[in-house]
Amino acid sequence: MAEDAASLLSGDEADQLSQCEAEPCTRFFLRTHGRRQWCSTRCGDRVRAARSYARKKEQKL
Repeated sequence: MAEDAASLLSGDEADQLSQCEAEPCTRFFLRTHGRRQWCSTRCGDRVRAARSYARKKEQKL
């Protein structure tokens, strides 16, 4: 596993390595698309749900 990590960090794909932008997540992923921000659909869904909840809460105030 350490050998794979070393080859990833020193290889051609090293510039595609990104950290997940979801708040509690600490994972890294290869950004295969320019707009991708999250390591998984689950993290993306969690961020979108939190944004929606915040908007609804703001509208009530």
